[in-house]
Amino acid sequence: MNSQLTVYKASAGSGKTFTLAKEYMVLVIQDPSSYRNILAVTFTNKATEEMKNRILSKLYGIANRLDDSRDYLEQIKGVLSQMSEEQIIENAGIALKNLIHNYNYFRVETIDTFFQSVLRNLARELDLTANLRIGLNDVQIEEQAVDELIEELQMTDKLLFWIMDYIKENIADDKNWNVISQIKAFGRNIFKDFYKDHADALNNCIEKDGFFEAFSSKLRKKQAEAKEHFDQIAATFFDALDENGLSADDFQNKTRGIWSYFSKLKNGKFNDDDLQNATLVKCLDSEESWVKKSDAQAGKPAYDLVVSQLFQLLHYSETSRPKLLRIYKSCDLTLRHLNQLRLLGSIEKRVREMNRDANRFLLSDTQTLLHSLIQDEDSPFIFEKIGSQLEHVMIDEFQDTSTVQWKNFKVLLQETMSHQNAGNLIVGDVKQSIYRWRSGDWRLLNNIESEFPSNYTIQIESLSHNYRSDRNIVDFNNAFFEAAAEKEYQAITDKDLPHTFSDSDSGSDSDSGSDSSSAAQLKKAYSDVRQRVPQKKPACGYVRINLLGQKGIKEDENSENYQDKMMGMILDTINELVEAGVKYKNIAILVRSNKTIQNIADYLMANSATPLPLVSDEAFRLDASQAVNVMVTALRCLAHPNDDIAKAGLMKFCMKYLENKQIAEKFLEERELYLQKPLLDLTESLYTYFKLGEIKTLSQQSSYVSAFYDQLASYLSDNGGDIDDFLNEWDENIHSKSIHSDKADGIRLLSIHKSKGLEFDNVIMPFCDWALEKTDTIWCTPQVAPFNELPLVPVDFSAKKMVGSIYEKDYYQEHLQNMVDNLNLLYVGFTRAGKNLFVYGKRGAATQRSFIIEDSLEAVYNTLNAQNASGQYEEQTLEFQGNGTDKKTDDVYFEYGEIDASSKEEEFAENKNVFMQKSADLPIQIKVKSDLYSFKPSLQSEFFMHGDESEEQQKFYIKIGTVLHELFSKIKTKDDVESVLKQLELDGVLYDENISKEKIEKMLRARLNSPLVSEWFSDKWKVLNETSILYLDKDGKVCKDRPDRVLVGENEIIVIDFKFGKPHAEYHDQVRQYMSQLKGMGYSCVKGYLWYVYPNKVENVVLED
Repeated sequence: MNSQLTVYKASAGSGKTFTLAKEYMVLVIQDPSSYRNILAVTFTNKATEEMKNRILSKLYGIANRLDDSRDYLEQIKGVLSQMSEEQIIENAGIALKNLIHNYNYFRVETIDTFFQSVLRNLARELDLTANLRIGLNDVQIEEQAVDELIEELQMTDKLLFWIMDYIKENIADDKNWNVISQIKAFGRNIFKDFYKDHADALNNCIEKDGFFEAFSSKLRKKQAEAKEHFDQIAATFFDALDENGLSADDFQNKTRGIWSYFSKLKNGKFNDDDLQNATLVKCLDSEESWVKKSDAQAGKPAYDLVVSQLFQLLHYSETSRPKLLRIYKSCDLTLRHLNQLRLLGSIEKRVREMNRDANRFLLSDTQTLLHSLIQDEDSPFIFEKIGSQLEHVMIDEFQDTSTVQWKNFKVLLQETMSHQNAGNLIVGDVKQSIYRWRSGDWRLLNNIESEFPSNYTIQIESLSHNYRSDRNIVDFNNAFFEAAAEKEYQAITDKDLPHTFSDSDSGSDSDSGSDSSSAAQLKKAYSDVRQRVPQKKPACGYVRINLLGQKGIKEDENSENYQDKMMGMILDTINELVEAGVKYKNIAILVRSNKTIQNIADYLMANSATPLPLVSDEAFRLDASQAVNVMVTALRCLAHPNDDIAKAGLMKFCMKYLENKQIAEKFLEERELYLQKPLLDLTESLYTYFKLGEIKTLSQQSSYVSAFYDQLASYLSDNGGDIDDFLNEWDENIHSKSIHSDKADGIRLLSIHKSKGLEFDNVIMPFCDWALEKTDTIWCTPQVAPFNELPLVPVDFSAKKMVGSIYEKDYYQEHLQNMVDNLNLLYVGFTRAGKNLFVYGKRGAATQRSFIIEDSLEAVYNTLNAQNASGQYEEQTLEFQGNGTDKKTDDVYFEYGEIDASSKEEEFAENKNVFMQKSADLPIQIKVKSDLYSFKPSLQSEFFMHGDESEEQQKFYIKIGTVLHELFSKIKTKDDVESVLKQLELDGVLYDENISKEKIEKMLRARLNSPLVSEWFSDKWKVLNETSILYLDKDGKVCKDRPDRVLVGENEIIVIDFKFGKPHAEYHDQVRQYMSQLKGMGYSCVKGYLWYVYPNKVENVVLED
């Protein structure tokens, strides 16, 4: 990185991860201690894991002179020309050691993780508690807020009257009167960035007494006046006919002629689509066109009326109609969601109250809150609170960055770019921006050079080589996307976008400048689409495109319907590939919508001659595991003893797998006994009782069971132990959680969105004819009075409704965004293919994605044909049929190259790189203790134990020791004690009067008052509770130590072990081992202590030299 900021525009398969890892390694090899000052941000956990492993493995490879890292070494030598190869190798080893021993400072993390860490460091400034919980499920919280608002409504509440108005409006429009689901769906807008930016101004308007009623009344009056004007025009026409004794029969084409124009006006149809046609044009041009040729002469009643009155009336109507229609449409669009709009403030307020009561902060609010703070503070203050001074920032997948995320990142970048040795990196590809629904804004990357003042040095580079795909795939994609992008650009500039209305008419959440420049944005985004192929790659690879006409896919009994035809093509393609020698695991089926995945899977399983191994994300969900479902069903039986479906499910399981339905019957009889157990212990008992670890097919589902326990433990850390509440969370959220699995020995079925970042030898893309635009709500900021009295308006996205209104520009801006989104979806899908690409769909109109595919194929054919003729490479098979034929009757077929059945299987067997060893399946056997762990107390002091105690007294000490150990594992400072005790009480851990919250707190406070112990629980430390230390023993085996509490300070680190028995010399040895491991990690000042909690005695542990 030779400039303050380097921007890599990295097309698909161009070695983005290679470049990121190389740039990071250059920095840490040049200065092995610089890792503390580098931040690399990615957008997914998987990308984070991949990048970390790539950096560590290649540093190891360079340090150990391994061949698999030679390419990185050569690249780094080219950058660090002032360093010898030996020095680079030596520094790589030092950098690797530093990263491993200081892994916490190896800051390659997701954007959410990074900003959460900033948020926690700013807790005091933001008035947040230190033990704040991050909430992820926005939708669930919003729906709960709506439910609570409805339940608490009183007869005099203003909110009740608002909802009643909304219900009345729905009834008047013949819609469902039950509006709760509609309110919940619309209420999710409170989490959108554009709403948040305007929420305060919007709520200020709506909360003004009488504003809503006055604003609504004003718009309804304007709309009524416009409609009345149309009615008067229609009435003038029909009154004139009546007065002259004429009817539709007296005019050309009768009711289908110009008469229908005024009839439509009378019936409330004012749009261009309804009124403009060839008849209107003719009748505007001449009076003679109104009547039959034989009647087009003076003296004929109809013709005389046209000449004297109707011809002028039509011209007046068409002159005034655009303005009247503009008012009518604008009022209609603005009024449509007003009743819902004024509910948002109440929903947002309730969500905030719920979060405050639950000590919760929504992840979706992080960016907005930080931005509000950054706006009012100096950026150095933010950096200090982050915890370390950053020198280098690297941002991956920048095309998916939202505007508010960028505003926060920009502060960081501007600070680091001002340093003497600035070197920052942005990597992204506008063509792979497919997450706009998550607020990603590709225009930021497209115009990155305009984001900084001219005194900053910004270097923009393109990674132009494709290392992923065969030459034929790359050549096809080059030709296709150059043609498609040009056609989309022409469609905008020549057809769709008007250039006559003012830019100041309106503004929306998609506004980004004038329309002509916006169209140019698309052209700029695809200006670098052409990729080069490494010279060593031969001309191979295969592309097939088949778009069906309507023949053979009509919905009748004599022909296949489209769905079945498409499914059959998928199955035939799979069989064709397998017969050619392709393995199932090298085939992927990519679709636009998740809903299609299950349909494809069902068809393939039912119609394949041999069973097909299918793998999808659905297969890795927790509810795909029968073992997990059995435990959940058993919980349902306990919580709802009258749930006959749950009981029947449990009975069926016992009869099928245990061959004994009495096991289920006994379980149901002992319901009260099971309900006495804490939830986590209860689920472990269920695992044992139903022998889930002993049934062969279910014992193989240990990964799912372990993940289920992890989710349950996570749930219990933030919630109580009520079974019903947990089941609700299971139904809402947990059931869809997936286990991590790299094992995919079957055909992959996944959405195009999920495929991003992946690659497959063989890609099948069926149903490539999805609708380009859907009816949705977009947010607009009207600039025209009186509509601009509201700072923000939700508008139904529709060409018919928006074109011709004050929101016309907003429509075209959103339309442009949709065009880019859909072209990008094709780009992501097509570029996943390494060797063979199959694209299937049906021929469609311009509103379907298959239209641009078909429309571009002629240009693609010509380009590839010319390439064949050039003789540069061996001539490839090229076929194109159906071009220009009837869409209703004929298919379009395109073929290029020959099927490539080869596979690039990676060999791991002899790889000497310890970070690149092939993972092996490890059999996991879950063993569950039927009872709580117990231990034998050994301290003989008066405080702790008397000679011969009763059994009850023994149990008391066991319980209190367990509780204290649980407590210490959760608290970081003294301020956490109360909240953790409260949670333990809710979880049922503190469940009797002998071990009550009050007694434990009193005992603990007495011990925390001693000066040394009190300092351990102050807020001056970074606290690591029960955190594992990994190390290698003499035999090279990985071992693990786990001290109870480690305190990291500025100049020292302290290890503390809690003990609940009498002193033993070996305890000192244990702590010394912890201290020794920390010394080896680079900490110079390490102290160790043993704390015997009951007598409150502290022993200093000395590390011997």
